[in-house]
Amino acid sequence: MKHSRPHGVAVILSALFVAIAAAPTARAQQDFRQTVARVAFVQGEGSFQRGDDPESWQPLAINVPMTIGDRVWTGASGRLELQAPGFRAFVAPRTELTALNLTEDVQQYSVAQGTATFRVTSMDDEDELEIDTPNAAISLERPGIYRVFVDAAGNTRFAVRLGEARVSAAGGEVALRTGEEMIVTGIEDPEYDVVAVPFADSWDRWVRSREQRRHEVVAYDYTSTDVLGAEDLDAYGDWESVPQYGRVWRPRSVAAGWAPYRIGRWIWQDPWGWTWVSSEPWGWAPYHYGRWVVVSSRWCWVPVAPNVRHVAYAPALVAFVGGGPGWSLTVGVGGGGYVGWFPLAPRDPFRPWWGRQASSPAYDRNVAYTNRAYATVMERSAFVSSRPAQMAPVRDVSIMRQLQSAPVVRGPLPVLPTRDSLRSTAIAAPRPPENVISRSVSARLAPPPAPPAFTRKVEAIREGRGAPLSPQASNALVARSSEGARPAVAIRPVVLPERKVQFAPRKDAEGAPPPDPIRARSRDLAMPQAPAARPAAPEVAAPPAREEIRTESKPEAR
Repeated sequence: MKHSRPHGVAVILSALFVAIAAAPTARAQQDFRQTVARVAFVQGEGSFQRGDDPESWQPLAINVPMTIGDRVWTGASGRLELQAPGFRAFVAPRTELTALNLTEDVQQYSVAQGTATFRVTSMDDEDELEIDTPNAAISLERPGIYRVFVDAAGNTRFAVRLGEARVSAAGGEVALRTGEEMIVTGIEDPEYDVVAVPFADSWDRWVRSREQRRHEVVAYDYTSTDVLGAEDLDAYGDWESVPQYGRVWRPRSVAAGWAPYRIGRWIWQDPWGWTWVSSEPWGWAPYHYGRWVVVSSRWCWVPVAPNVRHVAYAPALVAFVGGGPGWSLTVGVGGGGYVGWFPLAPRDPFRPWWGRQASSPAYDRNVAYTNRAYATVMERSAFVSSRPAQMAPVRDVSIMRQLQSAPVVRGPLPVLPTRDSLRSTAIAAPRPPENVISRSVSARLAPPPAPPAFTRKVEAIREGRGAPLSPQASNALVARSSEGARPAVAIRPVVLPERKVQFAPRKDAEGAPPPDPIRARSRDLAMPQAPAARPAAPEVAAPPAREEIRTESKPEAR
């Protein structure tokens, strides 16, 4: 049974505290609109490739942030759930998915092979959601549930279980509505067939079970629906009312001496730089949104209020300390020194280490931070190499005392990342087949170029005294490289005005692609389907000029 939503003074106070605390975050992110998708669930085998480390595949882990140019691959037993603002993706076994673009207004993914279901929960008028496959670009037009299957030959099967979509290929497009499924065959001269959506199978039921969790949680009564990961909080903590903060969440079953931002590791991810990856299953929402405070000797998370919308993602909401005698936080890769941090309370100022405000390192010496006494400290080498914070804390009393008077870093943390800073684990993971990695996809929107490799970025980070690279700086670095701008996945534009062949309905039933293997394994296929009139294929229309990929050899970044 759900609790009732708090009213009156508690809501007003909670909204006021969070609005004050979040304001610097919003200002810091005005320089760019890039965002992330959270790895929310992993079952079985799964691999992850960063766009700025294209030669390495690492095991998937929950709470890893995925951004532009990153790819995931699930093994024979792997299943995966991704969460992004207003959007969730459920990835079946033996499926490759790439984030081509991830901003506040545009989400563009490609599926080179396999099965994935996409759940759109909310869309603004200016939002663009596109799923690209080897022979079709699919624009999701409304909130709903959509399923994509790509076979080994690159043929596509796309079902609209709920919602509306447009499928574009070879200079034409077809509109689909709830209950319609399109089969697209052929790469050079694709043809299509529109049929009724089959009955739900075992994969659809698994997706529905994951979806059901969101409708049964209490957390979204007390925090904004734009806060990702809040559905994990109910199972691991309790909501309580605190007079000065309204409804707060307290984790249960934590060890003595536990504090926020201690169970996990720091990784480097442009354009935000140092980013916290929690090892706690609930550790997304409380570390990327809201603030922490100690009430009655227990830690409480103060959430973003329910009436707040368009909540900005932060890589962490902490203050870093250093710069005083003995701390040695000079710009460099090797050497000694320490890095310390502590969680921010609702009234604490936030000094982002990315964006325009982070252009010049400085220190706050006269601000009374509420949680300073609860700092976590690591040796710099352990911090940079992405070691788990709980495995390498510094407990030396003299060092901890120095922390009490050490200034708080304002601007970029003057500690350079290394290639080890890119990995949440040092273990290698299986790569997808080479023909899957190299497969091109059709696209209507022009994605931004793939990020430059970390080995090319590190000198620019050094010159910026530890400041991460903005999207504009990364694109400039790409443009100066010998390879030039290139997307994360090879793109086949769907707008080809010089071609005479159009996206045409199939003339016969021969050559249909094989069924989705996940659907084929389901016993539901043996069930007789209710008779349904076959919908007439909509007229083929030229796609709109806005946002299209032109036919030049190097599409412009959107």
